[in-house]
Amino acid sequence: MKPRTILVGIGVLFVAVQFVGIHRPFLRHREGIATQYALMAENHVRLGYGRTKFASYETAAVDPALYGDWRKYCYPNRPFLSVVATSIWFQVFGDREWVLRLSLIVVGLGAWIAFVALARKLLDPKGVPWAAALFALNPMFWYFSIVVAHLTYALAFSLAAWACWVRWDESKRYRVLTFVFLALACESDWPGYYATLAIAQDAFFQKRRELAFGLFSIGLACFGLHVAHLSLIDPKLVSKLLHAGSERSLEVFPSPFAFLFGEAREIGLYFTAGLLVLAVAGLRSLPRRIWLLALMGLDEILFLRWAAEHDFLTYGLTPFMVLAAVHGIEVLSRSPRGALAAKALVALAGLQAVWIMSDRLTRTGAFEVYYRAGRAIEEGTRPDDRILLTLPDVRQFTPYYARRYTAAIEQDGRTLMVHPSGGGVTVEHVEDLEPFFKDYSVVAVGDPSLAASEIGFFKGQRPPEAFRFLGPEHPLRKKLEAIAVSKETRGAFVLYRLR
Repeated sequence: MKPRTILVGIGVLFVAVQFVGIHRPFLRHREGIATQYALMAENHVRLGYGRTKFASYETAAVDPALYGDWRKYCYPNRPFLSVVATSIWFQVFGDREWVLRLSLIVVGLGAWIAFVALARKLLDPKGVPWAAALFALNPMFWYFSIVVAHLTYALAFSLAAWACWVRWDESKRYRVLTFVFLALACESDWPGYYATLAIAQDAFFQKRRELAFGLFSIGLACFGLHVAHLSLIDPKLVSKLLHAGSERSLEVFPSPFAFLFGEAREIGLYFTAGLLVLAVAGLRSLPRRIWLLALMGLDEILFLRWAAEHDFLTYGLTPFMVLAAVHGIEVLSRSPRGALAAKALVALAGLQAVWIMSDRLTRTGAFEVYYRAGRAIEEGTRPDDRILLTLPDVRQFTPYYARRYTAAIEQDGRTLMVHPSGGGVTVEHVEDLEPFFKDYSVVAVGDPSLAASEIGFFKGQRPPEAFRFLGPEHPLRKKLEAIAVSKETRGAFVLYRLR
């Protein structure tokens, strides 16, 4: 079979599997990220780019006036390009789950094509089909490409920049495109800056110091542009950005052993055990450029605590892991027994990939709780209502499905927030929500008995206390029963109307 035919088949399989459940709500593992980006993109469509100034806003109500100064809900912690790009898809095709997923399938396919172009310059021709298959069908890339929008765009442009960089001396076109793709990667997410650093280092090692500085300057210029963009909207956003970056980088995981165990589990689970063993086998013979690709996973070092809690932050390591694994295949194949072991490890990687993908594409995750709450709110309240939630962790709730002004207690149980970008006020316990009743027209409470039967994620069991479903005997429920002018039950949620 011709190599081109093999590559086309791999690409078709990569895309076809991602179409599984393309119309379903965002209920799978980590798809709360998708709702956040969809919400911010929807605001560009609702408000117009002239009002948003291409910044990302986390408001959800149809009427932004409900927030007072809605501009204070700007999210400054990431560049704007991936949100704006998503909004363009929504402008053309409408705001639907399948539209966001389709857009990311296209971007992910672009990332895979760029990776294959890069692999052709870094590997022996015989290794390119292996690399193409291991990259496209690796669960880390295969699944999270349609979940983490910002990382998908950043990786696609970073790999495109690398594919042009390794052809720098071939034509002026590649030199121009290297700069263009690096700039786009930086404007997509922070891993684009890591790619810029890696390519600049490669130029430095080639003793092209002026060129290295020029490449590194792309990151400096893009960061300056981001800061200038935020300053134009509100100078306070710059300090919020810098504070968030320093705070997160200093949040060291309290237990090194727990961190290492968690990292090993994530890498072994999503990169697959077979690919991991092959990568280890190939480490001793890796060329410099492949080692430099490991810099695209700097999130794992810069933000240790976040890396421990967010499995998708290893996404940027996929190119390095796959190319190391292909070198591992070459190393093992030097002997008959080694070649047999390499084939067994590839088969093991394939079987694990099928297992992980079948699970991730079909299983409903904990976000179903917040999805059900959002649907109940949208169906049972008015667009001008302000809704107080007793559910925890507004970061996970992301009122994409509610499309209402909502506030909830933060996960730490101490902060009431409309959304993290807008700040919050101290709240110690769910009982302490009562003083806020005057500011809200509806209080949404999850009932634990109803949740057991109405929310599939709980599998017929009462939800754990961490979800803060409140039974009729709870003091807050009793208070609401006494003061509410009406109430309505929708699914697992009771909507108490206060006015």
